[in-house]
Amino acid sequence: MANWVNRLELKDLWKQRDEEKISISELAKAVANRIEKLPCFKKYEDELQTIILDFEDCSDDVEEFDDILNRLYDWADTPLRITRGEMQRKVCWVNTF
Repeated sequence: MANWVNRLELKDLWKQRDEEKISISELAKAVANRIEKLPCFKKYEDELQTIILDFEDCSDDVEEFDDILNRLYDWADTPLRITRGEMQRKVCWVNTF
């Protein structure tokens, strides 16, 4: 089990997409916007900038969106330094459910 240092809330956006209230490209743009609002954004800006730009340019192609999302998950799952006896810390929990 990991100790997530940050949290990216996307549950409401996933619900809107499931209910077909927004398109894939609208979802992608909303995700990009939320990433930029993360409290840790400035610290990880270099790593996140390409992901954000790709979400902003995403078409309504599900595979394209999933590829970008997987890169976001990879970033979020980055382990952080821990001290002895401490639970493994990771960068960010991406909450989609």
